[in-house]
Amino acid sequence: MSEHHDPLTHALQPEAGRRQFFKLVGAGAGTLAAGSLPLVSPQAFAATTNHVMGEPQPAFALDPAILYMNVGTTGSTPIHLLKAFDDYNREVARNPRETLGGTTPMREAIAPGFGCETEELVMTYNTTDGMNKILAGVELNAGDEIITTNHEHPGGNGPMNLLAWRKGVVIKRVELPVGNNQTAQDYVNLFAAAITARTKAFVFSAPTYLTGTMLPYKRLAMLAQQNNIMTIVDGAHATGMFNIKFHETGIDFWGCSGHKWQCGPGGTGILYIRNRVSSFNPRPLFNFWPTNTNNTALTGPRTTANAASYQIGSKVQSIGNPNYPMLKVLSECCTYWDQIGRAAIEAHDLALSAYLKQKIAQVWGTAKLYSPMNDPELVSALTSFNPFHGPSLALAAGTSAATAESAQSSTFVERMRTQYGIVIRNTAVPVPGSTAAHHPLRISTHLFHSTQDVDRLVASMRELTKLMLAGR
Repeated sequence: MSEHHDPLTHALQPEAGRRQFFKLVGAGAGTLAAGSLPLVSPQAFAATTNHVMGEPQPAFALDPAILYMNVGTTGSTPIHLLKAFDDYNREVARNPRETLGGTTPMREAIAPGFGCETEELVMTYNTTDGMNKILAGVELNAGDEIITTNHEHPGGNGPMNLLAWRKGVVIKRVELPVGNNQTAQDYVNLFAAAITARTKAFVFSAPTYLTGTMLPYKRLAMLAQQNNIMTIVDGAHATGMFNIKFHETGIDFWGCSGHKWQCGPGGTGILYIRNRVSSFNPRPLFNFWPTNTNNTALTGPRTTANAASYQIGSKVQSIGNPNYPMLKVLSECCTYWDQIGRAAIEAHDLALSAYLKQKIAQVWGTAKLYSPMNDPELVSALTSFNPFHGPSLALAAGTSAATAESAQSSTFVERMRTQYGIVIRNTAVPVPGSTAAHHPLRISTHLFHSTQDVDRLVASMRELTKLMLAGR
C-alpha cells in the first residue's frame, strides 16, 4: 500500500491535531488492519536511522534482538548523545570546574519546545524530584484538601502523604473508571463532585502510569480556575510523548520525566512552574516557596502579569554543583526532539497506540482493554489490557483467585521476554467493583516502533495466550 493512499500515513503529518487523526482512523478496526505497514509517521520514524558514509545506522542503541516496548519505565538515549555524554564527562573530569556553559543556556534551549519561558522551567532529577519540590513548596495547611486519584504513582503519593502526616492536609481520592466506556467529561464530573470549600489543590497524573489514560488536563484546569484551586500534574509520561505546550495547558505545576519518553539520561526530569498570567490561566500563581535549593528567599512569589515577576526557575534550579554532563545531554535530547518535530512524534506514538488497540479489539475484544480508545482526549501511547479477562472481573483481596491472577500476568510478561524476545510490563490497577487490584499488561509504542513491531507483538501475545489457556 503506498503512502499516498494510506489513511494512517496521511493522519500523521505534524499539522494534524489529535481530533483530526482520530476522525481519519475512526473508520474501525478494518481500516487499521488493511496491511502491515512499515511505519506510520515518515518524519518521526526517519529519525530512528542515521546515515553514515551513505549507510543507514540505527540512531538508538537498542538491542536489535529484543523488541523493547516498555518506554513507560525508561527510554533509550540516542547514540550520538551517548557519545556526547561521555565527552562531557571526560571534559569535566579533566577540569572539575567546567560547567559546560551552565544550566541557564540549557534551560533556554529547552523552554521553547515545551511552550514556556526559561524562568518557568527547571531541570530536575526525575518526576519524583519535581513532585516533591512542588508539594513541599506550595502553601497547604491543616484542614486544606487535595483532590487526587486512586491511580497515582508513589512519586506523587509520597509527598502528598507527607503533607497529611506533618501538616494535617486532607487527601481525598476519586475512584477512576477503567476500560473503554468512559469520556473526558466523566473525570471532570468526578473532580467537581469532590470539591468543598476547603479544596485547595488538584493533583493528578496525565497520563496515568497504570492504564495510560490521559486525564483531560485542560478541562480540569478550567474547573480548578473557576474554583480558585491550584493544579499539580504528574506528567512523567507526557514529556517526549505529547507535544505539550505548558502555557496552553492552563496548569500551575507539571512534574515530568526526562528519561522515559524524552529518552534523556537516567536521573533527569523537567519541572514547570507557571510564572505568567495569560488567557490560558488569568489567575496569579498560588504562593510557592522554593525548596531543595540554595535560594535563601523566604517569600512566596506571586505572578500577577504576563511578565516575569520573580526569577523562580533560576532559584529552584540552584542546588549547588549539579551533574552538568547529564543535564547538558537532557537539554540536547530535548532540542533533538524539537528538530524531529514534537507534533510528528506525538502523531506517530498515538497512531501506533490506536493501531495496537484496534488489533487487541479484533483478537480479544474491547472488554479486555483497561485503556480507553474511543475518546481522543483520553488516549496516550500506553496501552493496557489483559488477554485473559477485562475490568469486569471482580476479585476479592486475599483470595486464591487474586493471587492466581497476579501470577498469571507476571508469567505472561516473563514468557514474552524469554520466549519471544519482547519486553513489556504489567501494573496493579485498582478497579471499581473489585477489592483486589487487577494486573493488566502495559505496552509502550514510541518513536522507534513501527506497525510491523505491533504486528509481531500481537501475533506473539496471541500465540502465548493460546498456550497458557491450554495449560502449556
